[in-house]
Amino acid sequence: MRRIAFILLVGTGVLLATAFHPYGVKSGKITFEKRRYGIHTTLHIDANTNVQGSRSNPYYVEEEIVYYWDNYGDIAFEEAYRVADFGGKPLPKKVKKYEKLWKGAHRYYYNVKKHRLSDDPYYIRKACLEAEKFYQLAGWFGVIYPQAVMLNSETVATKMTRHYRESAYSDYYLYNGIVLREVNYATKQKNGKEVRFEPETERIAIKVEENVSVDPERFHPKWLKEK
Repeated sequence: MRRIAFILLVGTGVLLATAFHPYGVKSGKITFEKRRYGIHTTLHIDANTNVQGSRSNPYYVEEEIVYYWDNYGDIAFEEAYRVADFGGKPLPKKVKKYEKLWKGAHRYYYNVKKHRLSDDPYYIRKACLEAEKFYQLAGWFGVIYPQAVMLNSETVATKMTRHYRESAYSDYYLYNGIVLREVNYATKQKNGKEVRFEPETERIAIKVEENVSVDPERFHPKWLKEK
């Protein structure tokens, strides 16, 4: 019964023949922040020599990421900029770190600093097309993370998302099949199980633009033409 409920909740992908359409929105642009957290502990001794303390988990923005997609997610492009050094010290100006392209059966990654291109199979697309009818029912997220449990609904960048706990390590927040927030947690072994602690990193949308015109050249970067 739980499995059936999960399928009904997650079903956002549409499969027509052999098409890969993981999103419920035709095209768009999302601006993300990649945030890194750090534990801060403060201790002090009061007049009675009692030790007291406080614990916090602040974050800083490490990267700014812009993500574009078209044809219901069949094609996508992403570019990331580093905006702070490790520890949170802001850079004088942002520095482009990488570009990614998901196209056909390929997942390209271009390291801007090293001018190096890698070409890996697009595993999620492959798994979804092989899953066929289950993909039609459960969407790409159900195919890749069948063990995920929906916890609640939460707003991210003005969009109402479905919040899923994937494991002790990760949570995902989905809107029409699009991940608007991903949180990765620190864990520790306890009684043979992974126990979740504070967040370590997260990628979160701060602006979502739906059904906007995306320049086709975004999906034909110069480094791919030179390949």
